[in-house]
Amino acid sequence: MAQSLISIGVPFIGAVAAARRERSMFKLALGYAVGLAAAGLVASILVAWLVPSTANSPWEHAPIIVVGAFVTQIVAQLVGTGLGLLIGRGWIAAVLTILLPLGLYGVLSVAAPGARAWLTPYGSARLWWTGEFGGPDVLPFLVVLTLWGLALNLAGLHVARSRRARG
Repeated sequence: MAQSLISIGVPFIGAVAAARRERSMFKLALGYAVGLAAAGLVASILVAWLVPSTANSPWEHAPIIVVGAFVTQIVAQLVGTGLGLLIGRGWIAAVLTILLPLGLYGVLSVAAPGARAWLTPYGSARLWWTGEFGGPDVLPFLVVLTLWGLALNLAGLHVARSRRARG
């Protein structure tokens, strides 16, 4: 739950930093993503220790959840930096970091539920956050990372450079 809430705000930082064209934008944005993922993990671990669990093995999926906290926040941040570069206006890009991925998730929930893990950051992140991520989930995750992390940022860099060259 903590990582889900953090992933809503994390891309805002990247969107605003990218739109302002800050020099160390990626380093700054990814540093915030990693720091906030760690804070969310600490909070989650404290709650898990303080609240009694009825599960047979409550720490069974901990390694996947820990790795997933960082991976999913980095993907969320890359959505923010990509949209910030692409749009060029921080506040618009920040709003779109919620509307576009979750809107697509909602549409796919009705039209093609099986495609959510392949095409949306949230669809992939849910598997990490619940500890259910496994071998068959690697390829869909790589597709999400390629679309929302790599391709979006490459397109954004191209548009930002074109924008700078024009004026």
